[in-house]
Amino acid sequence: HGIAEHHEIDELIETLEQTEMSSPAWLQHFKNLKHKVLHHLEDEEQGFFQRAGKVLSESEKSGLGSDYRNMMKEKGL
Repeated sequence: HGIAEHHEIDELIETLEQTEMSSPAWLQHFKNLKHKVLHHLEDEEQGFFQRAGKVLSESEKSGLGSDYRNMMKEKGL
């Protein structure tokens, strides 16, 4: 289910990139993307991340968190 949602999100991003921002359709595509991303994050927080938290050691969790923060810094986010 999660992989299918990633694919749908990628398709929505592609649609946004191909749509003129001045077009009313752009805002509707953006709203669809926002809804899909928020739904997907909720699913992962309640499922995938909970299971991962039981399997990973504290050191592994900390390392993944550091890697994520560093990646976001590199992207300027």
